[in-house]
Amino acid sequence: MDRAPGECDRTNAGIEVKYVSPERRRFDIFLEASWKKSSVLTNLCFACQGANCFEKHPRMFNHHPPSKPDSTVAVRLAVLVICTLFTLAYTYRAGGFASDLGGDPDEAAHAVTSLMLHDYVDSGLGQHPMRFAKAYYADFPRVALGHYPPMYYVLAVPLLLVHTSVNTLLIFQALTLSLLAMLTFQVGCRFLKPLTAAIASFSVVLLPIALKLTLHVMSDILLALFCLWAALLWAWYLRAPSVKRALVWGGVATAAILTKGSGMGLCLVPPVATLLCGKWRLALGWSWWCAALPVVLFAGPWMLYSTGISKEGMTQLGPWQYFLQAVPFHLAAMPAVFGWPFTLLCAGGIVRAIINSRRDEALLPETASLAGMVLGMSLVLLLVPVGLSTRYMLTLAPVVMLAAAYGLEAVPWPRSVRPAFGACLHLVFLALFLFERGLPVKEVLGFTQAVEKLGVPKAGDSKQNWLIASDPRGEGAVIAAAAFHCPQRSPSLLRIYRGSKELASSDWMGRDYQSQFADEAALLRHLDELQITRVMVDLSVPAAKRMKHEQLLGAAMQSAPGLWTLDFEQSITRQPGETGRLQAYKRSVSSTTGKAPD
Repeated sequence: MDRAPGECDRTNAGIEVKYVSPERRRFDIFLEASWKKSSVLTNLCFACQGANCFEKHPRMFNHHPPSKPDSTVAVRLAVLVICTLFTLAYTYRAGGFASDLGGDPDEAAHAVTSLMLHDYVDSGLGQHPMRFAKAYYADFPRVALGHYPPMYYVLAVPLLLVHTSVNTLLIFQALTLSLLAMLTFQVGCRFLKPLTAAIASFSVVLLPIALKLTLHVMSDILLALFCLWAALLWAWYLRAPSVKRALVWGGVATAAILTKGSGMGLCLVPPVATLLCGKWRLALGWSWWCAALPVVLFAGPWMLYSTGISKEGMTQLGPWQYFLQAVPFHLAAMPAVFGWPFTLLCAGGIVRAIINSRRDEALLPETASLAGMVLGMSLVLLLVPVGLSTRYMLTLAPVVMLAAAYGLEAVPWPRSVRPAFGACLHLVFLALFLFERGLPVKEVLGFTQAVEKLGVPKAGDSKQNWLIASDPRGEGAVIAAAAFHCPQRSPSLLRIYRGSKELASSDWMGRDYQSQFADEAALLRHLDELQITRVMVDLSVPAAKRMKHEQLLGAAMQSAPGLWTLDFEQSITRQPGETGRLQAYKRSVSSTTGKAPD
């Protein structure tokens, strides 16, 4: 008796059994065999070859027949090369290479921590790592290892060993974004036409949020890359389950968690994707559970160690209070980050995928894994009180663009122009969005010039102690510039003190702020005790945002002309159209000894 695919039969035991057509069964056998024969890297680029089967039975699939591996390798490389060249050119034209590390409070911390790890590998091996890190932090107090996991810095070290420069880290940003685009293209080829997948991958690169992060030394792009890779690897596991594949997925998930703690959202990928694929029986096998081993063994200890430290970087809201704020914020941020056309098309693509899954009674492993990744990362955005920022939404960008392209394909265009017309419309929507939002630029200037004018001590010079009073962006920019310009960092002939930590007290987020000094005389005596030789007062910080200790330090410098002399004023640009000045003072004589410094 003939049965339609998906039709059920009832055995004598009363168990309902689904009938699967011979064509579908042959295709599944071919697909699993192909995945078994492929390496990890090949499977990242795998595209099944069931075109003939698809042409005979198009309703078996909710996607287009993928291209052959040989035909897509060149395209993948082309996507990677084009995106890399574009991001590098854009970083140059948008001011990334020329700007200081003061565009975001966190980017100086990432740069200095990467430099510290580079210096330890280059010249500090054999020393106790913790003592080395503490000594480094004392001289350049923007080391943030502990507040942030180590993976970004571990990957940045080999590049810095080739060339120790801030520009090297920006090149790393461009490479990771290009790899994210290439991986987006590879995932898209599983259920989109190659042209549509390529345009979706380029759209990820052209998003303002992605371009802005390319201009800054931040770890968000690397996290998005690992998250998308982990989703694809779990689909690889579901195609042909094995211990090896489970462990590989666990390794990439561990890398994501050790890049940013929000990578913990990937823990939902295995259960959610397995259920959506209708393969829940895999959870009864021990290979399925092996996926958690790398996470438990490597990411787990770090998360336990850093929990107390990372709590300082979180808000004081409870999960439910934060959830009530995060939901409306991210709903409003979706069209702002991705544009209304792509937000609506993404919703249409999700509806189309749900309809197809109801017809086929299960999602493809790739679709199911992406759904698990989006669910996990969305819950992190909504429940973990790390603060509300649109840059955290970059992990969702590949899925949003792929879902939008998938929704756009559902529009009943005339068959003769369907591929080209849909692709052109996608590009038109992207162009309109970029025209409305504008392309981000970075223009943070003056901090490095101030450091150069002050003169970083060289071998044979006496030790210098500097104090910088500014907001976190300004303090970080000065410390990072000094660290990268300093020819000898361990041991260093230069120590920089942060006014926000030395003249005041607060936690990592600036809460519970309190100035340490009530008058100018006490502050000047403290500068003598620290043997400060140079003082920088950043007046580019808007007057309304200057803290009490910054105002007191500026008044103290002006009240003691016999002790401190204005050396120069440096023009500071914080962003296009926002300028100010930084005052640099040098010590004339000590208020306690009455002698000029060495």
